[in-house]
Amino acid sequence: MGVERTEIEMAYRVMLGREPLDEETEIWRNAESISELRRAFIESAEFKSDFLKYNPAQNAWKPPIERKHLPVEWQTEPETQAALLAYVQTTWTKLGLEEPHWSVLASEDWKASNIEKNKVYFYQSGARDTALISAILSRHEAVPESFGRVLEYGCGVGRVTLHLASMFAHVTAVDISRSHLALAEAELHAHGATNVAFVQAELPDFGMTAPFDLWFTRIVLQHNPPPVIAMILRRMFACLAPGGLAIFQLCTYVPGYRFSVADYLGQPKQGEIEVHCLPQQIVFQLAQEAGCLCLEVTPDNGMPPPWASDVFVFHKTPPA
Repeated sequence: MGVERTEIEMAYRVMLGREPLDEETEIWRNAESISELRRAFIESAEFKSDFLKYNPAQNAWKPPIERKHLPVEWQTEPETQAALLAYVQTTWTKLGLEEPHWSVLASEDWKASNIEKNKVYFYQSGARDTALISAILSRHEAVPESFGRVLEYGCGVGRVTLHLASMFAHVTAVDISRSHLALAEAELHAHGATNVAFVQAELPDFGMTAPFDLWFTRIVLQHNPPPVIAMILRRMFACLAPGGLAIFQLCTYVPGYRFSVADYLGQPKQGEIEVHCLPQQIVFQLAQEAGCLCLEVTPDNGMPPPWASDVFVFHKTPPA
């Protein structure tokens, strides 16, 4: 039967408290019914994020999370770094072979059994990330044409890469999983994108071998143990060209989180998707080491409460 544009707009206003983007409206025009639309909204991370913050008994929004110190071990020896990265690579390569699209966005619609009928909507959803980038660039009076070399870290199967390729002159798409990269490369080739290079993330440079003007990643870093997140960020800040921007999302807090390298490596691994934190002060420390200035930190719905997820924007100051 399908749904009308006015019904989609009303769903966004009532359930998410905002107007839909044009590309979101087009995606949901293909929903089979109002029931399907309602179910999808209720299960979405954006709806849960707002709903879980509401306290019906007090008829008021809960106050912001009171962040406390998190005991996070984030600096390790090279041998330990290699062991941590090897586990991450094994996990994501396996996911890329078994459930590649679902591993990028955890929804039943993107399961291997459903992806063929939903693949168009899956890739259209990447436009939301480029809309985020556009908004950030606009706030800081920058334009896409100013960034000739763009690096997307954790490109997965190319969901966002496809849109970045239309927005920027050249894109390097990096991922730790060769199985994900193969699917991303095939998808971009099918769309005729010729301005994208695909690189596997490996030690010691994490696929970052040359300077770039813009670095972007979202819902990626949090799936690495804190020492790996720190290594990625340190390498990124070092490779970011003077005058360049880094835009990235990261989970920075959840009550009770702690990380010990010895405990982590001593636990049996199930090959499942993990979520980790790297506290803000560590991010700022890494940026300061490389001469990068924080332009903004904005709360993000990359994870539902009680997780705190932030989007960071850093600018690398040109030498005096």
